[in-house]
Amino acid sequence: MGAFTGLVGDWIFEPAESFFALIGLIACDHATGVWLALKHNRFETRKALRIFWTLLSHTGLLLFATNLSKGSSALFWLNEGVFVPLVLVNLISLVKNLALLGFIKNDFARFFYKKIDAYKNQFIEKDEIKNNDNAGPGGHGVE
Repeated sequence: MGAFTGLVGDWIFEPAESFFALIGLIACDHATGVWLALKHNRFETRKALRIFWTLLSHTGLLLFATNLSKGSSALFWLNEGVFVPLVLVNLISLVKNLALLGFIKNDFARFFYKKIDAYKNQFIEKDEIKNNDNAGPGGHGVE
């Protein structure tokens, strides 16, 4: 019985810090999102209840990756490979919500977005240049 509980403890409860950090970040992002929706009178219960599915899917994905990375030495990187994008997505959303609520300066939020979406911004600029090159005398690109 002790070996079984040790195995369960090692495989499930060992990465507790990662799970609690992710859960805390999701909860903060959700709370600021609900606050923002209430502030602008756009609150919808259906959207507010999505936190359950977000918590379930993100922690389930992290649990799956953690168990795979512990089970195979070739997949040692998988836990961090899943954790980092999940944290980045939720952190970007939290920064956006905090900036819209006025807790963070908009300049910091813009700096953060420019660094994260650098390649996306290059594609957008390339499309804008292409559309302007196809522009007629009116100056509007062909879409």
